[in-house]
Amino acid sequence: MIFTSYTYVFFLMAAFLIHWSLPVAWRTPFLVAASYLFYCSWKWQYGFLLLGVSLFNWSYGRWVVSRRGSVFALFLGILVNLAPLIYFKYTLFLVSNAASVLNILSVTWHPRLSDIILPLGISFFTFQGIAYLVDVASGEQAFLDLRNFLLYKGFWPQLIAGPIIRPGEIRGQIEGERKLDYSGFSEGCRRILIGFFKKIVLADTLAPFVEMVYLPGAAPNAIDSAVGTLAFGLQIYFDFSAYSDIAIGTARLFGFVFPENFDWPYLSRSPREFWNRWHITLSYWIRDYVFTPMTFAARHRPKTVLFWLLLAMAICGLWHGAQWTFVLWGVWHGGLLVLNQTLLRKIFPVVGDSARGRNTFRGWIGTVVTFALVTLGWVFFRASSLDGAWEVLSSMFFLKGGLHRAVLRENAILVVLAMFLGLVTIQAGREMLPQWNGLLARLDPVKRILKPVAYVLLILAVIIFDKSAKAFVYFQF
Repeated sequence: MIFTSYTYVFFLMAAFLIHWSLPVAWRTPFLVAASYLFYCSWKWQYGFLLLGVSLFNWSYGRWVVSRRGSVFALFLGILVNLAPLIYFKYTLFLVSNAASVLNILSVTWHPRLSDIILPLGISFFTFQGIAYLVDVASGEQAFLDLRNFLLYKGFWPQLIAGPIIRPGEIRGQIEGERKLDYSGFSEGCRRILIGFFKKIVLADTLAPFVEMVYLPGAAPNAIDSAVGTLAFGLQIYFDFSAYSDIAIGTARLFGFVFPENFDWPYLSRSPREFWNRWHITLSYWIRDYVFTPMTFAARHRPKTVLFWLLLAMAICGLWHGAQWTFVLWGVWHGGLLVLNQTLLRKIFPVVGDSARGRNTFRGWIGTVVTFALVTLGWVFFRASSLDGAWEVLSSMFFLKGGLHRAVLRENAILVVLAMFLGLVTIQAGREMLPQWNGLLARLDPVKRILKPVAYVLLILAVIIFDKSAKAFVYFQF
């Protein structure tokens, strides 16, 4: 069931009406059942995997980790969580690479590899399970009620692609009595509508242009590669932030407030700030559960901190996919974070979030450089192989074909540039909002008229552009 499908819209409407019609005591069990129905609509067998992982984490967290508190018990629990992820996501990657190494060493081994279907959301609910056990071991109270834990682990808006919710962020909302008022309902609908617009009108429009450039054997020229890479940077932002918007909006309709997952990341003035604005819950997860333990273990060797930062980002890249292109993408961002603190620290400003600090020459230079470096890194993320990544990069850096197109049509280039300029304009306007507070206050009567008109236009755009529901990019992770 894809978020932007009509099936999901009907499912959401039915779940919403039934949930708020039920007695309070029945609402949590109903949401658990609805979440498993949502997950099993894709492949029902993997519902047992989600249930098994959830039962293990609840019982292990309540009766083992919280009582023994030993490092070994925690380590064992983490390994159990990682086992399904390693099997489903990395078995083929590990076996094929092992065979390649042995063949280099003149040891012939040709393993028979069969495709393994990757369960939806396994990376996300694995990370959530690990975070839960670590938090319980660190003093967080374990969930006592199994129903509450099953809802925490399996609530469908965040199940497939996050945000990665921690127990302290949602425990009170699960265990307390949730209420729905007009502001929560309107905010939930608004976020869902914005998510639909981002996904259907923006991301899905860009997807074919990206495919033309990154299709194996496409042989793009420099302008094709540059525009296609820019298009993918926009596509993945619109696509993933759309999922987060729909997830956050859906949760609001049931009385939950999820943490934000994106904060205008392409406004970032440094690679470090980018990772405080892009996929925020994953960034914090990597920081708190990977990078911090590494640096603590090596606390007597402070000079190795940058190495651990690089390794943590390489792990982040590998988490995204079992391909060397993803590892290289993680290493690329790790290298940017290292340069941010060393050789390039004078380029990237260290200022607060105030518009005054941002609208300086150094601030804008940092934004431009950061955007260029982040966009260049998307080549590794999108390419299907290292050879494909090299094909795109070499065509850009060696100016293959000059300004002549080989893959994209002029209309495609104009659409990509129009979306890019539109995003830049909106972001620039957002930065200047504090300076326009007086004018905006005087325009309140006009805003009250234009708001419903804007929402109607968004709905019409979604209906016009909607052809068939397409999976979100992060569904593959």
